[in-house]
Amino acid sequence: MTRRIACALTAALGVLAGVTPPADARPSLHHVVQRLQDANGHYRYGAANLSEADCSGLVSVAQSLAMGLPPKRFGNTHSLIAGQWPHAIPGARPDDLFIIGTNSQHMVAQVAGIRIEARQSGERWRFGDAAASPFDPRFTHRYHIDPAVLK
Repeated sequence: MTRRIACALTAALGVLAGVTPPADARPSLHHVVQRLQDANGHYRYGAANLSEADCSGLVSVAQSLAMGLPPKRFGNTHSLIAGQWPHAIPGARPDDLFIIGTNSQHMVAQVAGIRIEARQSGERWRFGDAAASPFDPRFTHRYHIDPAVLK
């Protein structure tokens, strides 16, 4: 049973029992960040897997996991800006579940409010305050991933 179906069933049973479900029944994506942190991966240009990835590779792997898919690459900074990144919608708000900030050289993401970044060769991936914000002014484009595809 998928997480989304389980949330819907739990909410429906709560209504039948006279219990009001939480206002935000959207799926939690904290498991994605935890899996990336547990992988203890590092930056490697051109890579996109759970042990090594470049900036777009790490964002791709995070999105794959958030969609319930095996880790894979969706594209790079140029394909995202060109509108060729699957499920990326231009524009983002701080409360979006999955946000990507990019320019022509670099990208970062924020997943369930936690920032992630793969910055430079050999360095471990960065999380939280150690990672750049997708709302940093150096990122000229911001996107959010369609919440309907997130698990």
